[in-house]
Amino acid sequence: MKTVDNVSVFLQPASVAVIGATDRPVSWGAFMMNGLFSLKYPGRIYPVNREAKTVFGLPAFKDVRDIEGPVDLAILTIPDEYVEEAIRACGEKGVRGMTLITAGFGEAIEGGRDREIAMAELAHSYGTRLLGPNVSGTFNLHASFNASASPVGHLYPTSLAAVCQGGYAFYDLLALGFPVRMGVGQFIHTGNECDLTVTDFLEYFGADPEVQGVIMYLETIRDGDRFLETARRVTKKKPVIVYKAGKTTDAARAASSHTGALAGRKEVFEGVLHQAGLTISPNMELLLPLAHAMTEKPPMRGTRVGIVTVGGSWGVTLADALGDEGLSVPELSPELQEKLRALGMPERASTKNPVDVGAAGLISLAGKREELGRLMLDSGEVDALILHGMGRVGMLTAETSDEMKQFFEFEKMSIRDFSGLEKETGKPVFIGTHFSIWESQVVCDLNKEGIRVYNRLDEIAQILSRMHAAWRRGRT
Repeated sequence: MKTVDNVSVFLQPASVAVIGATDRPVSWGAFMMNGLFSLKYPGRIYPVNREAKTVFGLPAFKDVRDIEGPVDLAILTIPDEYVEEAIRACGEKGVRGMTLITAGFGEAIEGGRDREIAMAELAHSYGTRLLGPNVSGTFNLHASFNASASPVGHLYPTSLAAVCQGGYAFYDLLALGFPVRMGVGQFIHTGNECDLTVTDFLEYFGADPEVQGVIMYLETIRDGDRFLETARRVTKKKPVIVYKAGKTTDAARAASSHTGALAGRKEVFEGVLHQAGLTISPNMELLLPLAHAMTEKPPMRGTRVGIVTVGGSWGVTLADALGDEGLSVPELSPELQEKLRALGMPERASTKNPVDVGAAGLISLAGKREELGRLMLDSGEVDALILHGMGRVGMLTAETSDEMKQFFEFEKMSIRDFSGLEKETGKPVFIGTHFSIWESQVVCDLNKEGIRVYNRLDEIAQILSRMHAAWRRGRT
């Protein structure tokens, strides 16, 4: 039964029945209805509630079998004691898939896993599939389908997809990513995985030509051999970025009470993932930035990084961060240094790498700023370039002077010049600054233009090192 065709109903259903739908605020039945309405879902919505006559202004049905039209997907938001009854009703109705929001099974009670397996067998007897239990939903923003607990105002649609064994923490990452244009277009929370597993959706997203990369949050793998076979096949076509939780004894215990997972030893688990070609994120917070970089930027073909900075201390610290990740900041050749100096750099500016031009240096270079970066990237001496230290703190206000406005425009122009070299040279170019879109008008405006600006040195270094590791794996 485990084919790609079986799981499409959870992401692009033609009709949805919400069993346990309600107008009562702060309830799962209302969360699901709110989500479906928030994107103006184009399919049919059928609220099922034994007591109410209407829910969210729609006629309510006492039983899913009372619905006249076909039902693709049923979302169960009911107490656990009624789940088996609802599965039978959905099976008799011919529902193709069921999402079990309901919790209180293998993650919570002894014998809960046995009950989950029995529920899956019951569903299979009707030819239908189960997602969950203990999930927070799914969404496909490209199909205007949001059956999740995440407010649509926190979701930024992209060509990335995510399949996670946890939900709420990933919603937090999406909310943080939204202002900086990071997010996923499709999302699946698999929960306790009594039937469908992360492998089923990895296979599905791997076969979807519109999905450019896959993000995964894992606590365990229930079908190891099949997962590895699928991962090897998918990673030949697109990057798959994974964060493995439950690495320590305490975290493994927490994972068991979260999804009923049995987490394996960190070294063994990560070694297996590496063999399958997956990219392991060093932390959960880096999942989105790493996935975006690996799908948006050219490959990192070597370990040598060039740095252009307007602050020497940041350059030294950045070199440390890169070194910690196995990357190098090589001294540039005398010939290249002469070419850089000939552009008009001040005598006091360093041309060795990091190239520390200072704010005055960038101004004195005038229209040659772009040429400085181009010379470094075309030299064959570096495999990537980082411009760090621009994007001054401060937002435009009614009191902002004309001089400061001009400086903001100068910084934006300089960053645009360097950023544009990425496409021209086919090498990664990262823009770094200490300030966020909330603190710097320059960073805010560039973000709206689609230029990514990174706020942490370790984040830039970790991304570059994993981009290089992925490129190296692809050559073997």
